[in-house]
Amino acid sequence: MKVSLDIPWQRYALIAELAQRCEGKCPQFGKTVLQKMVYLLQEVFHIDCGYDFDIYAYGPFTPQLLQDLDLVEHTGAVKIHPVASMTGGYEISPGGQAAALIQKGSDFLNKGEVKKAIETLVDEFGRFWAKDLELRSTIIFVQRDSQKQGKLLSADDIVEIVKQIKPKFTNAEIRDAVEELKSKKYLEPVA
Repeated sequence: MKVSLDIPWQRYALIAELAQRCEGKCPQFGKTVLQKMVYLLQEVFHIDCGYDFDIYAYGPFTPQLLQDLDLVEHTGAVKIHPVASMTGGYEISPGGQAAALIQKGSDFLNKGEVKKAIETLVDEFGRFWAKDLELRSTIIFVQRDSQKQGKLLSADDIVEIVKQIKPKFTNAEIRDAVEELKSKKYLEPVA
């Protein structure tokens, strides 16, 4: 009898790949940044990573990604370190088994559109801190969620809704992020 396991190597490999690509490039590649980058990869770059995101305190989130991250850490493909500085949180870095895990997911990672999307993701969003990605991913979530409900929001509507969800950001910060995302065509057309 042949036993087949449905192991999502592509998801595990993606975590290790992002840890490698963000090392030395991202200000702090931690758990929140990982969540937002995978969300953006799925929503903005249309790469199906197999996660279902919902909105939480720090923006789009899926508990499955944290479970996958724990497993990837357990394999030695990434290391997770608490950060004791003012920013707090965690720092994810590649571990000794990163290359081996990336190889297991290479069929997925080396597809032309996936490889290009990951490169663009890290180039465009890798420079941001977690709070900056939290804002941008929340804006995209609000806009996409409204579209799924058949509502076309204006930029002002998006600012108002995001402000309700994220009161720590000023209207100007939200508006600037909306305009930036629109100018780069990362937001679907708005009313």
